[in-house]
Amino acid sequence: MSNPRIHWLTDNHQLNQAVAQWQKHSWLTVDTEFMRTKTFWPIAGLMQVGKDDDVWLIDPLTITDWTAFTELLTNPAVTKVMHAMGEDLELFRHLTGHLPVNVFDTQIAAAYAGIDFSIGYQRLIAELLNIDVSKGETRSDWLARPLTQSQIDYAALDVFYLGKVYPMLVKALEDKGFSGWHREDCERQVTAAGTDTNPQTAWRDVKLAWQLYPQQLAVLQVLCEWRETQARERNLSRNRLAPAGALWDLARFQPKSINDLRRIKAMKPQTIRQSGAEILQQIAKGRQVPESEWPERPAGPLPKRVQPCVNAIKKFCRNRAEELGLLPELIPAKPWTGSLLRGWLNSGEFTMASHSSSDNGWRTEEVLKPMVKHLNAIDFNKNP
Repeated sequence: MSNPRIHWLTDNHQLNQAVAQWQKHSWLTVDTEFMRTKTFWPIAGLMQVGKDDDVWLIDPLTITDWTAFTELLTNPAVTKVMHAMGEDLELFRHLTGHLPVNVFDTQIAAAYAGIDFSIGYQRLIAELLNIDVSKGETRSDWLARPLTQSQIDYAALDVFYLGKVYPMLVKALEDKGFSGWHREDCERQVTAAGTDTNPQTAWRDVKLAWQLYPQQLAVLQVLCEWRETQARERNLSRNRLAPAGALWDLARFQPKSINDLRRIKAMKPQTIRQSGAEILQQIAKGRQVPESEWPERPAGPLPKRVQPCVNAIKKFCRNRAEELGLLPELIPAKPWTGSLLRGWLNSGEFTMASHSSSDNGWRTEEVLKPMVKHLNAIDFNKNP
């Protein structure tokens, strides 16, 4: 296979000219290289666009006007082909203020094609093109200049090979009849990338929060709201402000001094120096929340008697995936289990109402509805 022709775009004029040409194509491959060790948002180090045998490398350290590029990202007539696009979407959102439309994720496509679930880029290329792609530059410093030749080759080949496998995956999805379902999942991922965590409910994501008392939950809520808000405003990783592993202990023991903070196992000395005073302020603020405003204690683990129901849900999902010709990971049981079982415990019946199906797309009709009917036909009280 021939090597790509590489073109550098290092100023606004060059980028605008290239975008004018890209807008004429029906699809392009897109990738980004970034750094994200201490920041909330990824910092763009390089952006790549590919089409056929041409690859354009965009230097985001010298580009200042992303207007034309944003118009490309949001043009529904041009498909943007990416692999495992989650962090790429976040980068585009932060850099341009917009999310791309009409995207095609090759990792999701590989799952629908039956190749493998959550397959890495290197293995996808090896599977479809029988080419071994080097992983040597995966964790390079993409903000350094000049980039090494190895970095340039690595970045260019990412979008070059992606352009070779894209038509193969499109055909595989069309042959299997999964193109529409794949598109739904891609669109759902874009929506998720544009949906921020609500700072006021961030505490619900803390493991074992249900073990805390309502007064402790009030402290946890204040801490998590501060952590989420400040991470975005300061562009710092959440864990630089307060480690996730410390939040439960902070709410449980509510330290009042720096020395108390040192007794919290997950609190590192550097974090205490940087954020210790603020954390203590937030804990004190949380202790002042009136009882009438304490959060309601979340539900704890499901009782052991629901295990037969859990097994039935898992079995149904596995069987349904096989019937539909899908990898079992594409119909996971976990998203359905909690809501369906809590609804059953409350009413003695499995219902659609107990599960928010608005985000499930095709799975609502193909999986959830028949599963509810199937579960209600089983007398779990007679089959303990």
